[in-house]
Amino acid sequence: MTTRTKKTITTMLPPEELAEFDRVRERQSLSRSQALREAIRWYIGAMRSLSPAENPSPQEVEAMRRGKEQIGRGEYVRLEDLQRELGLPTK
Repeated sequence: MTTRTKKTITTMLPPEELAEFDRVRERQSLSRSQALREAIRWYIGAMRSLSPAENPSPQEVEAMRRGKEQIGRGEYVRLEDLQRELGLPTK
């Protein structure tokens, strides 16, 4: 009796995402399975290099709440405007 060493994953994608995925993988001459395995390897590698998420401190939660209130009142400066004011290059 043989033991199955691989597992099947099933997912659903919107038609436009699947079409784009197929265009990309075809340029690389990959099957869907090959392309998905490669994508999963890339994802795992990227996630390993990230620091673990941290819970915000009570002070950070309060600062975020105040910031959201200020944005709601229109009290903010766009990054591009701040860069111009500081004489920094903008995109």
